[in-house]
Amino acid sequence: MAAHDGLNLERDLARAELDLDEIDALLARVSAHLPPPAATAADRPSPLGSLVHRPGLWARNQVRFITVRRWRARAKTADLEAFKDAKRRLDPALIEAASGEVCEVLDEVLGPARNYVVTNVACGHSRRPDCFGKRLAQSAAARSGVPYVQVFADRFVRGSSHPKEAMRLPPLRRIATPDRMCIVVDDLATSGWHLEEALRELRRDGVAALGVAWLGGVAP
Repeated sequence: MAAHDGLNLERDLARAELDLDEIDALLARVSAHLPPPAATAADRPSPLGSLVHRPGLWARNQVRFITVRRWRARAKTADLEAFKDAKRRLDPALIEAASGEVCEVLDEVLGPARNYVVTNVACGHSRRPDCFGKRLAQSAAARSGVPYVQVFADRFVRGSSHPKEAMRLPPLRRIATPDRMCIVVDDLATSGWHLEEALRELRRDGVAALGVAWLGGVAP
């Protein structure tokens, strides 16, 4: 991606709302810089189970975010249990592999300038301040040589991490404001609710923000 394309993308992402024509244009620009799915799915082994490497752009209520890997439909049940176990253990090998893939896709989309900071969606259901998602964001920041900033306060809750439960969460509390573009990292986007919430909060104050989840969606 050329430098001026990256700067325009940062400007566009800072806007909380885009009309349909603008969304289509932005989608085309980002998708053009994602690795071709056929090649990546065939060529990339998974660091966990049989997850498919297929970067893509998703939307929730017109807020778009990137995912890197997808569940393989026939293996999702087993891989989900393995992923839950890896999150409980804060598996360092998986965090390292996943952050490398996140950084690779960010370089594809934004180019090599890396004029951004990295944060994570608020830690919650793990009820620990060093949750897997935070560790993933910190590892991605270290790999990219950019600052990690905890933008959102931890929000510990009980119960399962399920899209229906998200509506019962207390309001997101911002404890820092990035001074440049912010990459918001999540380990898993099921509905994209947490990424939408975080991105809207940042863009509301004019902060350019891009969401990336390592895992989301299902492939055949």
